[in-house]
Amino acid sequence: DTRFRPALNQDPLFWCLYVMMHGAFKYEQIANRFTTEQNCKRDQVLMLRECAKQLKQTTGIKFTASTLESDIMSQRISLHAFQVLVRMNSLNAVFVNPANRVYAEFISDAVADKPVFMLERGIQNPKCIAMVQSTDAHLASVRATHYHIENLKKPIKSASAYTVAELAEMCHELKIQLKPKMKKQELYEAIIKQLVL
Repeated sequence: DTRFRPALNQDPLFWCLYVMMHGAFKYEQIANRFTTEQNCKRDQVLMLRECAKQLKQTTGIKFTASTLESDIMSQRISLHAFQVLVRMNSLNAVFVNPANRVYAEFISDAVADKPVFMLERGIQNPKCIAMVQSTDAHLASVRATHYHIENLKKPIKSASAYTVAELAEMCHELKIQLKPKMKKQELYEAIIKQLVL
């Protein structure tokens, strides 16, 4: 099994980012993970301060630098902070929640021969994350069978933006069991519960 699985007592998204940047071998060689984590997070914060404005313009990701800085320095970085750091470091990642059949792409450069790392949330234990370098076939399979969340902060528009038929189609795509004669709001709420990475 070539999957990288950060220990549960660590910051899983941060260590996945670290391995994406430096490789699993360098991760295995770390003598003091706490010091390495603090130093690396501090370096990321300093880098963010340099390029926050440009990063917002080029990626379209909305964030407040101060909020993101405290997020990065926290015990466990959020998926939003991970997304910003992946883009800031020109990396490619896809985050998948197989239990909910949803995924999000953080692709900095789809053209170059840069690897795309697939991070998958555990089904039995959602705190577990496993990462593997993705193949084109694996990526195509996820794209074909999972719902794409384009905006982490707002995974779905308001209910009024959809017709009942569109919501029913989304339920079908997410493999949500429909009860007979479900109202529009019920469909919408069932989808919202499922759109969790």
